[in-house]
Formats: sequence, structure tokens, C-alpha cells
Amino acid sequence: MKFILLILVLAFSGLASCGQTSAKPDDVKKFKDDSEVPRMSLEDAKKAFDEGTVVIVDARSAEQYKDNHIKGAVSIPIGSEPSEFDKLPKGKKILVYCS
Repeated sequence: MKFILLILVLAFSGLASCGQTSAKPDDVKKFKDDSEVPRMSLEDAKKAFDEGTVVIVDARSAEQYKDNHIKGAVSIPIGSEPSEFDKLPKGKKILVYCS
């Protein structure tokens, strides 16, 4: 099964070094459109996950996550409260999939 993987370049690694616990809206990198969002191949994603350098976030609904998800993925559905991102470890790349 192929998954579309997107790397969201969030300011979490920078915030971790500053000792802050959560990102403010101005601290998050915003992309003009989908073409600017960095992409990662499935092979590179698996390698990074196995090395422990990324956290995989499942952005689908909680029901879809419950039915089937990548082992080890964290469920944060699209439209979740910003505080949901506080459960992600700092200093790692965030890899998001939605299909």
C-alpha cells in the first residue's frame, strides 16, 4: 500500500532548543500551496522512521485511524486543536500522511 507522505516543516526543533513548549501561529512555516510542501519517498520515510529521526502523523479521521494505520503513527486529524501537536516529540521531523 502506498501512502502520500508530506513533511511539515514545523518550528518544533527550534522551539525545543529555546525551551518553549508549544508553537505560536507565527512560529509555524506556512506554505503558499501544496507544491511548496517537501515530499519524501516511501523508502526514505521508512528509513527515517527506523532510525528514529521522524514521527509519523496520521491526519485522517479518528475512525479511519482506528480501522487501519501505520504502526507507530500518532493520530492528529486535520482540524485538530493546536494543543494536539504538543504530544509530538521535539527535535524530530514530522511526517504526515492522509491516505
